[in-house]
Amino acid sequence: MAEVTFEHVEKAYPNGYKAVSDLNLKIEEGEFLVMVGPSGCGKSTTLRMVAGLEEISSGALSIGGRVVNDVAPKDRDIAMVFQNYALYPHMTVADNIGFALKLAKTPKAELKAKVDQAAKMLELNEILDRKPAQLSGGQRQRVAMGRAIVRSPQVFLLDEPLSILDAKLRVQMRAQITSLQRDVGVTTFYVTHDQVEAMTMADRVAVINRGILQQVDPPQALFDHPDNLFVAAFIGSPSMNLMDARMEEVDGRVVMHLGSQTVAVPDEVFTQRPALRKYVGRNVTVGIRPQDIDDAALETQHPQDQRLRSTALTVEALGFEKIVYFDIDATPVFSSDALDMEEGAEEVMSAQNTRVAARFDAVSGVKVGDDIEVAVTVANSHFFDPESGLAIRD
Repeated sequence: MAEVTFEHVEKAYPNGYKAVSDLNLKIEEGEFLVMVGPSGCGKSTTLRMVAGLEEISSGALSIGGRVVNDVAPKDRDIAMVFQNYALYPHMTVADNIGFALKLAKTPKAELKAKVDQAAKMLELNEILDRKPAQLSGGQRQRVAMGRAIVRSPQVFLLDEPLSILDAKLRVQMRAQITSLQRDVGVTTFYVTHDQVEAMTMADRVAVINRGILQQVDPPQALFDHPDNLFVAAFIGSPSMNLMDARMEEVDGRVVMHLGSQTVAVPDEVFTQRPALRKYVGRNVTVGIRPQDIDDAALETQHPQDQRLRSTALTVEALGFEKIVYFDIDATPVFSSDALDMEEGAEEVMSAQNTRVAARFDAVSGVKVGDDIEVAVTVANSHFFDPESGLAIRD
């Protein structure tokens, strides 16, 4: 095992495009770190720099305390699992797994023992004589993992290894890869655009956008305490509802205006975020997670002054819950980088109302077109400076 350290690492191309900017990050020994971000954000470039497949423009990259900027990929003691698995079609599963050992002239008995051990871990024992064309997608993925394991590298690098699998198989393989990493204990750097993979697999998640590291934290901390608007909008599904709000003191209490509607801001909000006091009398960006908005008809004890009214526009019944969408006339706030610009983002960003997503209990009887009242847990809201986009906390 070895730690991987980025110190002011940058990657710039001859045309002036900077894919990664001033990256400072440390992946601890034995840690499973997932880097996540939208397409083109610099995550794969970062992984390829660790692998030695991309040159570093400036800064220092260390593996196990050794600076490897100028070290050839084969001498870095890393193993990489590619998106398409890159298996040799003419070789059997056993030969694919043991290929790197064969190149290293490993004695036959040792090679076979290591291949058998990896096959047992990955439940590939019964298909060692098959060729890749005879395997399912999940089996091919496990063969690629086996090829990495037998080398006993200092670092595993995984570049979106589940992206070509179907949804059900992705869930199965997430659990298997996570369990395997725990068993082997090798430092692992995994990149993906899929936040669910990041949140369910990682010890820590590094969020990157436009080549700039946004936040690094354990998954739950990242979800509960996003540092800025991009992280808030990117992490969570459905994503956080973000809108303009104005904080005002009325009759000795603070209220928050959301368009033409008002909700009270309980004192505990200011206890948790002392810096928010400075925004009374000013505008803020407020973020409310869908799970903090519920059907008021089911929340009869919820304070009357923390409710909103609207009309249900869409109801997605998922069996265990309902995702309900409705509009309020507060001005929406967008982190445009967190939107897919190919899927109607321009129309979304020109909207005058905020389209709000809420998680209702499955027993809610709400239907499309119903007038609804929703209970908002304001104490769980997130607040951001409207100019800098940074979270308002201490």
